[in-house]
Amino acid sequence: MDWEQQDSRTGDDPKWESVDFRHLSAFQKVYQDRSYVNAGQGVFATRKSVVRMMQNLERSFDCVLFNEGLRGELHPTPFADRLFNDLRFLNAARHRMKDHVAAIHEDGRVLNVGCSAAVFRTREFRNLFRELQSLGGIRACYSPIDSADAGKALVSGHCDFYIGCWTGSGSRFVTQNAGAVPFRPYQRVGSESARVPLGQMGGEYYLVSLDGQVPDAGAVSDAGGGAKILTDSQWLYWLDHPEKCPEGTVVIGPEVEIDKDRWCLGEDELSVVGRQPLHASFLRQHPYEFMPKLMEKIQTRAAF
Repeated sequence: MDWEQQDSRTGDDPKWESVDFRHLSAFQKVYQDRSYVNAGQGVFATRKSVVRMMQNLERSFDCVLFNEGLRGELHPTPFADRLFNDLRFLNAARHRMKDHVAAIHEDGRVLNVGCSAAVFRTREFRNLFRELQSLGGIRACYSPIDSADAGKALVSGHCDFYIGCWTGSGSRFVTQNAGAVPFRPYQRVGSESARVPLGQMGGEYYLVSLDGQVPDAGAVSDAGGGAKILTDSQWLYWLDHPEKCPEGTVVIGPEVEIDKDRWCLGEDELSVVGRQPLHASFLRQHPYEFMPKLMEKIQTRAAF
């Protein structure tokens, strides 16, 4: 029987299921030491026990592992060479898994939280993310994901949670409320401009579409009137490059950190003219068993 025949037979042999992994550890010692006696010392077994282990493996694999020379030296067969090499890779994977589990117990499981760049800039998301980071047993990490790719990111495992205005459709996702983003009126002003009441602001009005969604139109009608829709990417561009936004422009947008030399909130900095709900979604078949409970904590923020 040549090597290819031996390999194909053992691959489909149901006797593989009866292999004792302690015998495989003994096999590795025998292979390295080329001696039943020395291997027995390494696994705390007698020579007779080691020989019996090798015989059990040979019956399971239906292949000879070692040929014994005239002076008792052991010569591994091609099948033994292949088995030893495969076990090296298996042991390396086992050690990596062991290290990963130890890291989880020591540092906490990594929880990848995805959201769009616009949602990430909001105060509501940042407060929620800090609360997640303060929980024991997990390490919250942020992954920038556009709302259009949220479903794919959850299915592929690129993120564990998606937090935003997107809601997962179908039975494969679990989606619950995660809070609401306040919308406030901002006006682009010069460094020397004085604060004025919202009703006296000049310039064009815009309403930010956060993740493609806008707050209730009635909630912002008094502040914005016939406001034009502004994409969240354009809103972020104006936030980072205020000089590109015409002075006097009024933007009704999510609550964010602003450059107070370039933007003002009018006379009342605490005014809220609308709210956009946020949702937290994850894959129903997620391997982390604590996800439903974590969702409950997100839904009832006071429980943190």
